[in-house]
Order: sequence, then C-alpha cells, then structure tokens
Amino acid sequence: MFNQAVTKRNVIDLYRLDADLEDLGLQVDQKDSFFSFMRRAFDGESMEESVTFSMNQEERFIQMYAEKIHLRGTRHGTMLVFRDVTQETEVDRLKTELVSTVSHELRTPLTSIIGFTELLRYRKMPAERIDQYLGMIHQETLRLEDLISNLLDVQRMESGKQTYHSRPECLHTILKETIAIHQGASEHHQLALECDTNLYVYGDRDRLSQLFTNLIHNAIKYSPEGGKVAVCVTNDKSDVIEISIQDSGIGIPLSALPKLFDKFYRVDNSASRKIGGTGLGLAICKEIAEGHGGTIRVESSVGRGSTFTIILPKYAAEDQLSS
Repeated sequence: MFNQAVTKRNVIDLYRLDADLEDLGLQVDQKDSFFSFMRRAFDGESMEESVTFSMNQEERFIQMYAEKIHLRGTRHGTMLVFRDVTQETEVDRLKTELVSTVSHELRTPLTSIIGFTELLRYRKMPAERIDQYLGMIHQETLRLEDLISNLLDVQRMESGKQTYHSRPECLHTILKETIAIHQGASEHHQLALECDTNLYVYGDRDRLSQLFTNLIHNAIKYSPEGGKVAVCVTNDKSDVIEISIQDSGIGIPLSALPKLFDKFYRVDNSASRKIGGTGLGLAICKEIAEGHGGTIRVESSVGRGSTFTIILPKYAAEDQLSS
C-alpha cells in the first residue's frame, strides 16, 4: 500500500516494516493529519476515532484506525488498521454530484420557463415579443429534455441495460447530418468535415449520432469566441477509423484530463463554470465508443483548444458485400 519493502521477521510469518513515519507519509495527500494521527497513536493516546486520507492525488482513499495492544497489563504496541474505502468514497462523491448537478441544472431552465409563462399569462405584449418568449421557453424545455435523457442514458449504462441496434452505417452521412444541425444553430463557428464517402462502421446509428453530437456541441460550447471546428476522419490503418473533432476554444487543464470522462466530473475553473453543464456528456461518449468496440481520447491545451479522437473498428468492403 505504501510501496515500502518488508523483511521476514520470524517463522510464524510476521513481517517487519523497516521504514520511518516520514517515509510512510510520502504518498499521503493530507500529510499533516496523517502524521498527527500516527504520533498520537504511538504515544498511547486513546484513539476512538479514525482518520480518512487519500494517496497519490486521490488515486486511493484509506480509512485508518488505531488500537493499543496489551498483554497481561503491559502495553506491547499499537495495531494500525488500514481500510481501502476508495469505492465507497467514489459512490458518495457521485451521489453528492448528482444532487448538486441535477438541482442546479433543473432549477435554471425551470426558473426561465416559469418567468416567461407568467409574463405571457399576465401581461399584454406585441406579437413579436410573444414569439420571442415562446422561443426561449422552447429552448429551455429542450435543455430539460437533454438533461433527463442524459440521466436516463447513464442509468441504463450503469445497470447494463444499454442495447445497441447495430448495422452497417455510412460514417460520412452521419457526420454530415450532425454537422448540418449544429451549423444552422451557430453563426459564429465554421464547421468543416473531411471524410471519405465510402467509409462504413458497424453500429447503432442513433447512438453514433449521439456520440458525435455531444462532442461537436462541446466543441462549439467551449469555444465561446467562435472559430473553426474541424471534423477529420482518417483511414490510414487497415482495421480502424479515427474521427477527430478539433476546436480552438478555452482548452482543458492538464490536471483535469485523467478524470474528464468520469460521470459528473466538471473542470473546476472560472471559464468552465460560466458555461455550465452536467458532467455527463463525455461519460456517455466514452460508453458509446466502448460499446462499439472503440475508444476515445483527448488532447488539449489551455487557451489553444481541444481535440477529441474516437477510434472505431472499420467495416470492411468485403463485409459490406457479404451482408
């Protein structure tokens, strides 16, 4: 657990740990509380409580207990019990994130819908203003629908009930349709597609469209100043296709990349907080990519944009003929 060597002590399989307290704490994130607990335990203080700490930048969470060992009235030492609570900690974090995210993301569009409907109900206004408010209500309703759909998708994936209705699909057609929808909704972004028209993948059209929609939507959303969003498909390898979606937006800090595809994880900086989101979209993207036998990765630099790359198995020409 602490990456320390042990040496055999005697014939009854007891081992001695030849390390001092400072060496044990090298990998602990909360060093002050860890050292304080250990010193009090070895000094013989009453240790009814436990302490929880993380290791290697929250790679693992440990709950530690201490118990004094007495034999015939004489204290012989202290027993330390280390319990790995990483899974329980992650479950608690997800519960907290779920409540926080859902309450915030639901409250914002609901507040807008209630406000606009009250204006329409109790005030007389020109037809143009009525049409404007109805459009805003429609947009906020779609936002609610998207949130609920994401939550349902995550629930199905977690329960193992997510199914894919796969068949040969033209990759160019799916990407072209997805880009057309987003191009019409954004005046400040230029969407470009590079993809051969004869590339096929074996997959669920709706889920693949959801995968590309989420990534293109993110590329636009996290490029608030506008710019180019490039979708490039490469076919250099015999068995896989690489689809990259590149933007020149705000980018992602290096420290956030390892957790980027975790459920409910959101980059904690001022630029991302202003934009908002549930932290579910990329987790769903990863699930869809892996459900099609593929992978997804990201490269990013703060202030210079991000590139998400999906690697999917190629549906070969001979497979198309045989099907």
